[in-house]
Amino acid sequence: MNRIKIAVVGENLVDIFKMNDKFEAHPGGSPLNIAVGLARLGANVSYITKFSNDFFGAMLKDVLKSEKIDISNCPVDDQLHTTLAFVFIGKDKVPNFEVWNQCTADSSITWNDLSKIELREFSAVHFGSILLATPAAEAVLEFVKRSKNVGIFISFDPNYRSKVALDEKAYVKNLLKGWELANVVKCSLEDAKAIFGVSNFEDAVKAIKKIKIPTVITMGEKGSYVVNNKLTHIPVYPTTVVDTTGCGDAFAAGMIYALSKRAFSIENDELTEAAKVGSVTAAFAAQKIGAISSFAYVDSIEKILKGTS
Repeated sequence: MNRIKIAVVGENLVDIFKMNDKFEAHPGGSPLNIAVGLARLGANVSYITKFSNDFFGAMLKDVLKSEKIDISNCPVDDQLHTTLAFVFIGKDKVPNFEVWNQCTADSSITWNDLSKIELREFSAVHFGSILLATPAAEAVLEFVKRSKNVGIFISFDPNYRSKVALDEKAYVKNLLKGWELANVVKCSLEDAKAIFGVSNFEDAVKAIKKIKIPTVITMGEKGSYVVNNKLTHIPVYPTTVVDTTGCGDAFAAGMIYALSKRAFSIENDELTEAAKVGSVTAAFAAQKIGAISSFAYVDSIEKILKGTS
């Protein structure tokens, strides 16, 4: 029997970190991080994007291949460049981003690119992030809609970045469309407040409940909350925090991985149990600088889960 295959749709992006007086390039972007996180946990993953034929595009393809992630569905653009995100880590260890994503290879994805993909090979599709602020949004949303229509489980993380959109209202509208297409959503509290135009946790929960899509709200050191027919708190897993870049993506990967082990059931307490796994994988990502560099492998996570069960 073939392993469950998960498609992750998203940008191809390189994070440029300012470290003291030097800059370091690291593969990044929320969906790519989640794809790597899932692969390290043992999932069969296909990444769907459009690569640039530049140096950074080659770098990203090499990283994905090294993680045994399928990129056979990805076209390559010879004219446009890779999206770049400049990351500045503040004294509070929280990253600030400046994204260059206009006229890039990934933002030029069309329905013609995605319509060729055979949907029946996938059990789940994860999507979200800054492609929904680009001309690729329409094609991505159509791909997700058609995937859901044939019974594929859909997970979504908006990963809201206000500075990436030329038209922020259209961007938020696309994020809400994505939210409503999903079977489950993972979203930071800050993203939820920005998307729904509210200022506190309570109002964010009210807005989420109106959409009626099971959602996990992540809140950094305050843990996370599962919002479905009730509100359940998941405490943060204790760790030494060095850098929070990628922690939300690690959480999402752990949660999706755990749901795949439950046949993507989110009934009863299944989503709460999956969020607990996300808390553990997020803790690993906080231990080193960068995202992928500290993402956990399945053996490490399984040992912890057995110890806490």
